[in-house]
Amino acid sequence: MWITADAYADDSSSTGTDANSSVTITDNITDTENLLGSHATEVSDAIAKTEKETGVHVHLLYLSSFNSEQTPQKWASTVLESTKPKANTVLLAVAANDGNLVVAVSSNSDEWLKQQKTVDALSEAAQQQLMESTPNWSGAATAMMGQIAKSKKTSTSSSTVTIGVIAMGVALAALVVLVVVMVIVRRRREVKKDSEAEIEQASEDGQESADELQEDIQETSSEVDQSGVRE
Repeated sequence: MWITADAYADDSSSTGTDANSSVTITDNITDTENLLGSHATEVSDAIAKTEKETGVHVHLLYLSSFNSEQTPQKWASTVLESTKPKANTVLLAVAANDGNLVVAVSSNSDEWLKQQKTVDALSEAAQQQLMESTPNWSGAATAMMGQIAKSKKTSTSSSTVTIGVIAMGVALAALVVLVVVMVIVRRRREVKKDSEAEIEQASEDGQESADELQEDIQETSSEVDQSGVRE
């Protein structure tokens, strides 16, 4: 049974040696048991590809034992500190005889990488390859790197969706404002037209009343003139 432990680490020197286990880390892979065998080149290529595509630096430790009284988490953290890692560095350490597997992520990593759920996913991906009757040592490394790519993609997609939703919300808000403005302007125009129509109607009514009054005056004047003639 394989035990999975997750750890984060702070940065501290370029190549280094763990005080308890005397393990020296060189380049990207340390494989004292030759567990990678003929797959070493394949794994090295995967490390280079992962760095190019995700910006994540991967270091691998394949040992017989961690040879330390420290917990696997603390041991891995100490080893990673000693390397003074670049930002976004992931260490996969495997102790073949002890049944320990640890994934450590440097504390100067991006938020998506050092989240606990990401570290758990990386550990799970690597561990699954070692649960078979014949452990797939190189598969543990490549599976973990595959999960790094997936987690990076998910993180990028989530950011894009968030930005898209915010942008869409702003666009909808602008549309609502535009509609409200158009309705208000249209309403004002309708009120103005109604007012002008009322004034025009009142003017016409006034003119008709004046004409009727003038006609009444003329009729009255004619009647008076006719009465005077008769007398």
